[in-house]
Amino acid sequence: MRCSIRNATAHLGPAAAVLGLALLACDRAGMFEPGRAQAARAAAQIVGSYAGTAVATVATSGKTSSVTCPGVLTIATQSGNDFSGSFAIQSGQGCDAQQGTVAGTVQDDGSVSFTADTPGGGSNVWEDAAERTHCRLVSGSTFDGTVSGGALTATGRGVYSCPLVGTVRASVSFQVSATQS
Repeated sequence: MRCSIRNATAHLGPAAAVLGLALLACDRAGMFEPGRAQAARAAAQIVGSYAGTAVATVATSGKTSSVTCPGVLTIATQSGNDFSGSFAIQSGQGCDAQQGTVAGTVQDDGSVSFTADTPGGGSNVWEDAAERTHCRLVSGSTFDGTVSGGALTATGRGVYSCPLVGTVRASVSFQVSATQS
């Protein structure tokens, strides 16, 4: 099976895009208010729904292609710094509708780290995409970023080796931006 830039973008972009939404969930504005020093030591309560986008960029030695996908993230549970929930990517130009789960942590300084997973045979979106595209996953990261004032930014990256005419190395990055809805 061939792994084209469009196919890799369509399958990887939507899932990762929504994952980034999980990071949005952390509203840390209260940390910087006078007299709130005690509250700054506690993890932000991020349970709720968040809306945003993820920009998926696929780059090979010969071409770079990007797609922006909208999505909704729902943080259903939180215990201390740990959270879990689900996400839904909405279909659109270059984006397949997908659903999956998220799990991660939010730190007291507003930094976030999480993984996302969709159905498909792997333990995260990077492994799932490798299964769907028949590319070999070389490396995959968590989604890491920051949350401040109800705005979240996070980036994750996967690198694949894809059998085309020869072997093509593809780097896929997802930059997620979301706000509490």
